[in-house]
Amino acid sequence: MRKKSIFVYILLLLAIVCAACFGAYQYFFGALEHDSSFEDAVDNAVDRLAVNEQTDLNNADIKNIAIFGIDSQDSKKGRSDATMILSIDRVHNKIKLCSIARDTLVYIPDKDVYEKFTHAYAYGGAQLAVKTLNKNFNLNITDYVAVNFSEMASIVDMLGGVQVNLSEAEIPYLGECGKSLTAGDSVTLNGEQAVSYSRIRHLDSDDMRTSRQREVMASLFSKAGSLTATQYPALIRQGLGLCTTSLDYSEILKLSQFLLTSKPTLEQDALPGSHVDAWGGIMPSSRAWCYVYDLREASDYLLSFIYEDIYTSAGINLPSATVDKSFIK
Repeated sequence: MRKKSIFVYILLLLAIVCAACFGAYQYFFGALEHDSSFEDAVDNAVDRLAVNEQTDLNNADIKNIAIFGIDSQDSKKGRSDATMILSIDRVHNKIKLCSIARDTLVYIPDKDVYEKFTHAYAYGGAQLAVKTLNKNFNLNITDYVAVNFSEMASIVDMLGGVQVNLSEAEIPYLGECGKSLTAGDSVTLNGEQAVSYSRIRHLDSDDMRTSRQREVMASLFSKAGSLTATQYPALIRQGLGLCTTSLDYSEILKLSQFLLTSKPTLEQDALPGSHVDAWGGIMPSSRAWCYVYDLREASDYLLSFIYEDIYTSAGINLPSATVDKSFIK
């Protein structure tokens, strides 16, 4: 009889533990919009990349994730108004952000056309946008996170706003939401203001535009890093409901643990920036203006930024550029 009681007690204890684990999972990840269809399609494309023959890069503990800001109310449709490569570099204990100019002329696989990179997401969602990044920049990205403008604003508000260096010239481009602001260093923007700030296009250059986007991301990174351990559960729970991603809950937990325990430094950069010669060109299909630069040269710089000494010592011979100066009409 006593053995039976112990057995019942153990079963009850296991049931409680399972219920607690399930409840915790639902609390943290119940709102997660996981894109499970993404993995197979992109893995198949990545396997064909010449750069993947280099085991030095594949074996490095560095994970690259595509970040897309979508210009619609649906993070699954629309053009990618902002694109960044987020690199989780456990080798050098760094987080790296590199912007890719939305108007970069690229080859879009599957569609078999040369167009602005921003169109890839509109043609085929995250799958085609990631394939396009991998093909043109010799990357091995297998995951992404996408947010639309309203979702991004909510994320900023959730963290209490972001701090940016705001100039007098930028304020008029924020529209109605910017009328209450005063120029200065470390000005706090709410979600709506931060999205408007990130989208300024006609004041200066696309390089400055991507710089503003990374400034917002860097402020969010700083805010998240300053939270206490007790504040993270609510942040994870709310934040996961505001994006679409190919990452599953175990990968998200690993990334969160790295951010919490390792305290990595943040580095940022952009393409084309000052690293490669860039020219204005006319897109063959629509006759619209686009950024034209040698994508082999850009790939070389980007891989050096992401992998540092691992890449520079590997002696990788990159394939010919998908786009170069010859595309200028």
